[in-house]
Amino acid sequence: MIELLVVIAIIGILIGLLLPAVQAVREAARRTQCANNLKQLGLALHNYEGALKTFPASRTQHPGTPPVNTLPPPAGRTNAPSSQKGAFQSWSTLILPYIEQNNVADLFDYKQAWFNVDNAAAIAVQQNVFLCPSAPGDRRTDPYWVIGAAAGDYGSVNEVRPNVFENEMSPPIVPAPSLAARLGVLERYRNTKVRDVTDGLSNTIMLAEASGQPDCWTSRGRMNDAMWAIYSVSGGGKVVLFNGNYTLTDGTGWADPDSGFSVDGASNDGLIHQGPRLINAINASEIFAFHPAGANFLFGDGAIRFIPDTVDNRPLVFQITKQGAEVVTVDY
Repeated sequence: MIELLVVIAIIGILIGLLLPAVQAVREAARRTQCANNLKQLGLALHNYEGALKTFPASRTQHPGTPPVNTLPPPAGRTNAPSSQKGAFQSWSTLILPYIEQNNVADLFDYKQAWFNVDNAAAIAVQQNVFLCPSAPGDRRTDPYWVIGAAAGDYGSVNEVRPNVFENEMSPPIVPAPSLAARLGVLERYRNTKVRDVTDGLSNTIMLAEASGQPDCWTSRGRMNDAMWAIYSVSGGGKVVLFNGNYTLTDGTGWADPDSGFSVDGASNDGLIHQGPRLINAINASEIFAFHPAGANFLFGDGAIRFIPDTVDNRPLVFQITKQGAEVVTVDY
């Protein structure tokens, strides 16, 4: 009996040692798949540029006045914004033919806004290339803005907000640079040519992870009532309560132009809008991933880099802007 107990104890110890190793291997495989997804999106963006001599805008402008939603919020929803989505198309819908999704592109009516009912079937198609395998849940869909829109985990980094330059960099840059010097490669409402990226494609971030949408996640886990009590008074305004769940107001599907975002930073726990942490604080219009200690990024030359969430804000910001004329020496 004693020998049996010893054997059982040894087996238990071995299992205890083995499980973390297996989990680490699985996460390494998921992170590699995530990087490959971004690589495929990068190739598609360059193929788009090769065909049209310009990168797509992160979002295109609605050709008319965006409609106003005059209906009250649905049951269970609080403080819902009154305006409907106004952007017309996203870079993600424009590159469908370049990621071998011609069948979905054929379903898409590009003369209508992405959220138009005529595009419901197209945006409901789950696109694996837009999904990070480390993000929790499967078959994630938008519960409110565009019901049934399939989720996506990657967004264009459109801009760095002035707050980051003035308050979240050491030393700060006051006043913050002009808008032109704060913009990313995939600019809102304006196409970018290769020659416009004066900092160099290899030095400039194009896409980043923004995982877990449409649910709200922070560095402390999924948003709950206690977190909401803090977040709701911090001025963030990117999260709302719907049927007992906290969901994002922006970036709720792979086809959503608002999957792109402007970096503004947050507190380390993600609950205070604007703060020193630019990676993995909160997934509400910020860089966020479920990989331990960092996130995957696509650079303009097609390179994929894993950037730690402890990286200094200064080089990270300099690598987001396409015309900042900064010198970056950091090596990840």
